Amino acid sequence: MTNNMKRHLLTLYTRTPLHVGSGTSVDVVDLPIMRERITGFPIIPSTSLKGVLRQWTRDAYKPDGSLLMSADEGRTLFGEDRKPDEKAGIAAYAGCVQIMEAKLLAFPVRSLAGCFAWLTCPAALERFQRDTGLLKHADGKPLPLPQPAKDKAVVGAELMVNGQVVLEEYALALERELKPKTDDRKLLEKLASLSSDPLWTGKLSTRLAVVHDENFQHFVTTCTEVVARIKVDPASRTVDGGALFNQENVPCEALFYSVLTVLPPRRDTGEKAPPAALAAANAKLCELLPEGTDPDKQPPILQIGGDETTGHGLCETKREELP
Repeated sequence: MTNNMKRHLLTLYTRTPLHVGSGTSVDVVDLPIMRERITGFPIIPSTSLKGVLRQWTRDAYKPDGSLLMSADEGRTLFGEDRKPDEKAGIAAYAGCVQIMEAKLLAFPVRSLAGCFAWLTCPAALERFQRDTGLLKHADGKPLPLPQPAKDKAVVGAELMVNGQVVLEEYALALERELKPKTDDRKLLEKLASLSSDPLWTGKLSTRLAVVHDENFQHFVTTCTEVVARIKVDPASRTVDGGALFNQENVPCEALFYSVLTVLPPRRDTGEKAPPAALAAANAKLCELLPEGTDPDKQPPILQIGGDETTGHGLCETKREELP
């Protein structure tokens, strides 16, 4: 962190299937999800995340029933996008919060033992370390990350079956076990702290599987949910013509992360000095997304992506300020 910015880690744990669509497709899946062009990993674009956070500034309330944040404070954080109107004194301007796209850190797949496993890979862990700097020892040295071979995996105790781990229809040899009493402890502790979901915190150490980058790419590409959707004609009570389509979703129990960078406001907020304006804006973001240490101020569960009325896209959030 420098004196002219503050950085925050925001994690998103999917409670229900998530669909952030990339538009229509001529492939087997009519409505695919957004993916990185290079890796094929699912992502949540920063534009989607910004829209959700901006809407939350309008929907969050204090315990006394008053709005948590005024419209002007929300515009300071996330910008003003209305058309300029000189008569009304309105001008478009950027917000002071920069939002990185939410990247995938852990992905759930079926497992023969342990019900299901959270998959990650060296590339995902290395990018998380690069973006946040959190995977390190107290002396600042980076944690040693597992580097499994293509046909092997480093897994928690619940996933092992006769020296193997069986994920979906693939059997991988066991390279070694993740053991909380070894060098793996700090890695498991840090990853477990990224979400407050009781399943994640309680089972991660025994159900985490670190696989090769190419295996991870295969699983996140082929093991998403694909569901058939229809529209029923209310008169005939049959499928409306042309209204049968397949939709791809990220399954529940996946973990994404984003980095929010707070800069000095792009407009006059009444603060005399830029550091004071930055501190005020940072305090407002912390109020909007509390860390959860106070029982009366818990992080919100945000709805991201499409199909809000059918319960899709509910994500548990957690925020922590980065050093």
